[in-house]
Amino acid sequence: ELKLFKTKHGHADVPQRCAANPKLGLWVSTQRQTYRYYKAGNKQTSMGMCEERIKNLESIGFKWGKEHVVSKAQSWVEMFEELKLFKTIHGHTNVPRTYAT
Repeated sequence: ELKLFKTKHGHADVPQRCAANPKLGLWVSTQRQTYRYYKAGNKQTSMGMCEERIKNLESIGFKWGKEHVVSKAQSWVEMFEELKLFKTIHGHTNVPRTYAT
């Protein structure tokens, strides 16, 4: 899903509260947290984080620190584009709360 997100948005900087894919936002947040545990040497709470996973994530442009934060303006533009796509497909902008792309 992260690769699909990158293909669609041009980056792998999924916000923790990703409206389009909440599960992906939570997963990405968990990866960042387990990375911090792994780098701190806390293998017990690093939940399987390893150099191979780190390399895989970094190979698609994944960011670990605060540099991953998407600006509110960028996030707004992305959500506006999602809304336009929704309108094109469904003919209206009355997006259900449970809608997922």
